[in-house]
Amino acid sequence: MSESETPVLSQYFSDSENKAIVDQEGNQVANNINSKEEPNVCRLFSKTPSVLKDPTAAFFDSIGTSASANTGIINDLGLSNAIEDNYNARLASGSEIDRRRDAWIPTERTRQCLIAYATAAAGTYFPERDQLTMPGVILEEELGDCVGDAVSMCLGEAEASQRRILTANDVTQDERGLRELVQAGSYRAAINLTARLLNIYGQGKGRSGFASKHSPRSLQLWFTRIALLIKIKSYSIAETEAEQFGELDKPDLFYQFYPEMYGGRSGSIASFSFRLLLGELPMHCSKTKESLTKLFNLLATIKQILKNLRGELCEDGTPAEISAADRADSIKLWSCRESRIMHSIINCALVQKDYELATNLLEQLCDRDETPQDSLLSALGRLYLQMGDVSAAEMCFNKARSLRNTPENFRELVDRGLIAVAQNAFTEAYLFFEKASELQPNNVMVLNNMGVCLLYSGQLKEAIGVLESGITLNPVQGLHESLVLNLCTLYDMESSKGRLKKFALLRQISRYHADAPTTILEKLYG
Repeated sequence: MSESETPVLSQYFSDSENKAIVDQEGNQVANNINSKEEPNVCRLFSKTPSVLKDPTAAFFDSIGTSASANTGIINDLGLSNAIEDNYNARLASGSEIDRRRDAWIPTERTRQCLIAYATAAAGTYFPERDQLTMPGVILEEELGDCVGDAVSMCLGEAEASQRRILTANDVTQDERGLRELVQAGSYRAAINLTARLLNIYGQGKGRSGFASKHSPRSLQLWFTRIALLIKIKSYSIAETEAEQFGELDKPDLFYQFYPEMYGGRSGSIASFSFRLLLGELPMHCSKTKESLTKLFNLLATIKQILKNLRGELCEDGTPAEISAADRADSIKLWSCRESRIMHSIINCALVQKDYELATNLLEQLCDRDETPQDSLLSALGRLYLQMGDVSAAEMCFNKARSLRNTPENFRELVDRGLIAVAQNAFTEAYLFFEKASELQPNNVMVLNNMGVCLLYSGQLKEAIGVLESGITLNPVQGLHESLVLNLCTLYDMESSKGRLKKFALLRQISRYHADAPTTILEKLYG
């Protein structure tokens, strides 16, 4: 995945008890039907999991798009995903690509420390302890198979014994094994393997607070580990293990700190994706103000980098000879990163219900020449729907439609369906979503929307049938958290025997998934 892709806009809702009808991206679009009598229908999800196209890609690429999962429901306003990390060990060290990608502006204290370290005689300068990054794994025991435990509890040991999944012991103890576990969906096993691999760098169990050296690979392992902890919703553990990294600004996270290893190479060892992940992490822990502070700090640094580049300087503000083509490539890269940070800030603003900030930033993104106008206008329209401004949403959707200048497409059908839902026209909305499903038959997201429309049209059994068909057509992607939670709710509404149907869902999850969020498992056997 490249940074030129338009990033996802994801909203994270902590209130899973909200009973309002929502669109297929999780937007509340019918405030006027929210009441105590409404069933607890889970907010819908945004996208089906992406498939890693290049099997030789860096192991963390396949989890980048999942790093944003939260206790609430992902709300994609309609853009594609692009959390990525461009590190590639096959690139020559010191290349222009390395310089461009690794560039960062350290704080003044860190800059002075790096200067002192570079000018002092070898072995004579030692930074203060608080200037060192000393991470370590805090989990004392390896994570187990939570799905297997649930199957054993609900369906019996015989059923559980038939379950076959990859564990950390079944793969090579290296990045290739880690990639294999991630691609198989064995996230807890992958977390276990990261702990073993971090031992190599002196950063394993019990090593928090002890000094150690850092490298691109050790920081990639940490990036992967923290992203996976967020994926399985272990937010408190992710927050604790990430605490030592701070703002990724300490001197030992820059190449200049290790001249014996990297020669004259300079810049940040930590990837931009890692910075972004740590900026978003507090949001998962219901600390959105802290996330906003971190993200705005990142945005300020990126704006300064762009100002330096346009002022004929290097990214960090030092004079440098950079060719016109390389400078243009650098500006393009950092402009994309600027957009990515703006998307993350929009997510935080939506969590805080700061619609003014979210709208302002989205409008700024719409004005940028390098971004796809139609998708951003569609996203802005869905934001207006969440605010309850149907007329403004329609204007955005109409502008997006005129820019496409193509026959009725999938996005347009979904947009029209959302407008219909906002107007309580559930039968009409269902027809739009049904047409969208014909264009993308395996799109479980749309089937989920269709089910919700049927439910609010008083057709409970038909709603259950649509959601079940989503799982039947595509069990791997269909067994998505939001769809399963919705289906469990409908089973409870249908009959007192819904527990047996839930066990059948658990059996399918055991068959097709190595892992599952605890929220699903608790709903299935709770």
